[in-house]
Amino acid sequence: MAELLIGLALILLSAVIYFQSGTFPVGDATQLNPGSFPKVIALALAILSIILVIVKIKELVSKRAEATEINRKEYMKELMIEYRLVFITFFSLLLYVFLMQFIGFIITTICFIIGIGLLVGPKKKKDVLIISITSVVVTLSTYLFFENVLHVRFPSGLFF
Repeated sequence: MAELLIGLALILLSAVIYFQSGTFPVGDATQLNPGSFPKVIALALAILSIILVIVKIKELVSKRAEATEINRKEYMKELMIEYRLVFITFFSLLLYVFLMQFIGFIITTICFIIGIGLLVGPKKKKDVLIISITSVVVTLSTYLFFENVLHVRFPSGLFF
């Protein structure tokens, strides 16, 4: 059920991204429009989300008889335990988007990648170091590519 709701939320999010990416300023005619890449990603996200919703609806229909036999309170408790990481990751993503406006892209993204990496990955000292280095490299390379090549500005926030 949670995957169905997430799929529907992602379809809505992809629609918002698609229509908002049309509002980016246009460069000269030889370059791609800054909104082109977000539109492609939004379409891919929408297609994959629609597939997810269809698959989950089929599963729910087939498991409908099972769900009515189980107490709803127990079912919700099992659902929360089973999808705990999904809910934590989703709310972390919402917090990341909110804090990016105030703190800035670079610091918020590094903290987000490290936090999610530690949440779902191994927690050995070596792995924490690898996650930290990876988050810094990915964040800075993404920032430099979008700022210098595509000329897309990121939220600067307090620090950068």
